[in-house]
Amino acid sequence: MFALHFAPITQAQITRGASTGEIYIATDWYTDNTGVVHRALFRSIDNGETLTFQYETLNDPPAGEMKLSQVLGDAAPGALYNYGWNELWVSFDYGENWEYREDHPDNAYYICGAIDGVIYKTSWVKLHKSCNFGQTFDLVTDPLTIPVPEAGLADGEFFGINGDAGVGFVLIHTIDYANTYTEIPIDSTVAFWQISGHYPGISRGAEPGELYLVSWWPDYHYKVFYSSDTGQIWHEEYESGYINIFYWGVGYTAGREPGSFYVIRGRLTPSGDHVWLYIDYSNDYGETFTTYFHDLDSLYTSVAQIEKPVLKLSAFPNPFAEKTTIEFEMPENCNNPLLNIYDIKGTLIRQYNITGKNKQLWNGTDGNGCLVPNGVYLYNISSSNTFSSFNKVLFIH
Repeated sequence: MFALHFAPITQAQITRGASTGEIYIATDWYTDNTGVVHRALFRSIDNGETLTFQYETLNDPPAGEMKLSQVLGDAAPGALYNYGWNELWVSFDYGENWEYREDHPDNAYYICGAIDGVIYKTSWVKLHKSCNFGQTFDLVTDPLTIPVPEAGLADGEFFGINGDAGVGFVLIHTIDYANTYTEIPIDSTVAFWQISGHYPGISRGAEPGELYLVSWWPDYHYKVFYSSDTGQIWHEEYESGYINIFYWGVGYTAGREPGSFYVIRGRLTPSGDHVWLYIDYSNDYGETFTTYFHDLDSLYTSVAQIEKPVLKLSAFPNPFAEKTTIEFEMPENCNNPLLNIYDIKGTLIRQYNITGKNKQLWNGTDGNGCLVPNGVYLYNISSSNTFSSFNKVLFIH
């Protein structure tokens, strides 16, 4: 999508909350003036349209402080877990404050079900269960012989995918803590590849039998499939465009409401000082998505603003039907400045070299001269040593 500057992949992860429309996102946030990377937890109660800041950590926090890593939403309102770096933590106030729970082995991971306070722990060879928000765990399966990364709606129900890329995968379903299980073959048109660490993944829905499967394909795009009968039949709902997964961190989860599904895409800005975040929300089982864009700079809190040159820009008229003039005021040290215009999904559609200019006319066409569809477009200015925040313009024709 973007190919303006070099930037490493952003670490971004999403989990559902306990209420309809509630999601949490743990993500790289910004790099401060000393080069230290900050991570943040954000909460939304409107499917990602707006975000509230909940918690911040450094990428390498001092000893004894929690490092924000993999966040899981419990079925109880306000309850969250964070695990990674051999530690489990719990929050009871929507992620604002955290309590240490336990150390865990390097290869352990945790799974949340649909029951208040129930969390499972697996190290691939044993399965443990806690009914008190991770305060104590009891062994329920030994040995554990199958991967069970997703818990179902019923106690003891789990889902997983097993198999080999290029050979074939099966859906695993168990209702007795993986002591016994069934294997349902997955057609090669549904899931067959493993692309640069992106394996096919399962997310349970809000109703019994409701499952989502996300699979990646060799030309770096993903497909969303939906099943209403526990994976017996899959329906392809959505196919993404090309995603450069070296630049983008991608995550997904089903929501608490039937038909709700989310995909997040995050990446560092071309200047490398903070993160762009896109939240794609579907309420029709993944068939169509509404995209919400968030420019995650440090102004979300009282943290000191990142020091960078100020680039002033605006568009008039806005909205526009035939053409709009984008005006800008840049500092003297802008080298090779570019005006970039993106669609709401983050695809660069038009770029102008604005060296020596203070305004640029845009007539609503892309780089090939084709008229773009009605909608909201984002624009900014970048150069070899400066970068502006985004503005929005509405095109109606």
